[in-house]
Amino acid sequence: MNDDTFLQAEVQAPAPFTESESLVPPSDAQPKRFLPALLLLLTFLSTLVAGFSFHVHFVTDYEANALAQLLEVWDDPAQILLGLPFALTILIILLAHEMGHYLACRHYGIEATLPYAIPAPPILNPFGTFGAVIRIKSAFHDPRQLFDVGIAGPLGGFIFIIPALIIGLQNSKEFVFQAPVNEAWKFGEPLLFQWAATLFYTGSAGSTISLHPIGWAAWFGLLATSLNLLPIGQLDGGHIVYALFGTRGHRAVSYVTFVGLVLISLMSWPMLGYLLFAVIIVFLGFRHPPPRTELPPLGQGRWIIAILGLLIFLLSFIPLPIQLVSHVGRL
Repeated sequence: MNDDTFLQAEVQAPAPFTESESLVPPSDAQPKRFLPALLLLLTFLSTLVAGFSFHVHFVTDYEANALAQLLEVWDDPAQILLGLPFALTILIILLAHEMGHYLACRHYGIEATLPYAIPAPPILNPFGTFGAVIRIKSAFHDPRQLFDVGIAGPLGGFIFIIPALIIGLQNSKEFVFQAPVNEAWKFGEPLLFQWAATLFYTGSAGSTISLHPIGWAAWFGLLATSLNLLPIGQLDGGHIVYALFGTRGHRAVSYVTFVGLVLISLMSWPMLGYLLFAVIIVFLGFRHPPPRTELPPLGQGRWIIAILGLLIFLLSFIPLPIQLVSHVGRL
């Protein structure tokens, strides 16, 4: 999630590069820490509130009881700490992703900001965050740098998504609808979620899962990972595709991906699906700034890692992220 996540940061045009330039950023280019720290604190608070809401709805079967328990926090503010498992899990996943990008940039002497976490009021976004970004302020020297920085984020975040998903599913329970007929939001299940559920979910096979808050953090991590790995523009997937196939290949793949997002959104109708995300991509543009040189090309090892990145995308992608469905409840 460097110039990526749900919002994409613009890459600024770099100063001319010469071979004598040091790969270590100058001391006055060290990343500023106040704004990243402030945004991290705000995101921690917003995800803590979101986590408390997830906790209440997980332990409470009736919506009226859930609302009453949510309001009790005014009398006992310490209850908000029940949202810690969700908040810490989602922040660890997001920061692991961003730090993967950041550390790769530091390794190559590429100037970049510290991660900016993006808070979101839970009333607008139930997860309490829109993800995180870093801003890269200097150009990549060659395709290898571009590839390494692009893939480092998804790999870093995915390492923490897997244990979070396992723990979340192990602590989940069967969801029971109390009304004879009830409408509810149904969240899509990526392939990795489906496979993990068969191994680690302890409820009845085929039952609707009431997902533990840690599981919800992992679900969000999978969604964010798949969005970032979309091979379009300057998302992580766009970096990887450009490093692999160059300008023309990147442009072609970006257009095909955009059309695919629109078609999937039509399948999701009346839900928007990925339509809003596709519109954002249009405004941000499909263009990718070229590295300073096209050489050396990627070696066999990086092509193997690229296949691993494709596998992570396929396991994480959710064709229909959310649907409104009707269920027959139990009397």
